[in-house]
Amino acid sequence: MSNPAQMAMLKSYQQIIGIGPPALPFILEELQREPNHWFWALKAITNEDPVPAEALGITRKMADAWIDWGRARGLVPA
Repeated sequence: MSNPAQMAMLKSYQQIIGIGPPALPFILEELQREPNHWFWALKAITNEDPVPAEALGITRKMADAWIDWGRARGLVPA
């Protein structure tokens, strides 16, 4: 699904958000493997957004910002 807003409304996506913080390592691992639109879920779970304004809309840079965020919190192996 190419539209992130539509994807975020899928029941399965909402269920992952419902898992909460325990889902973060898996989402971040997926971002490392294949940058995709997990940003909505990450923001919903963490109440944070480490993506700098200049990276908005650039999926790889957005993923890298979240991966760095996860690394700083011990959620992503160095």
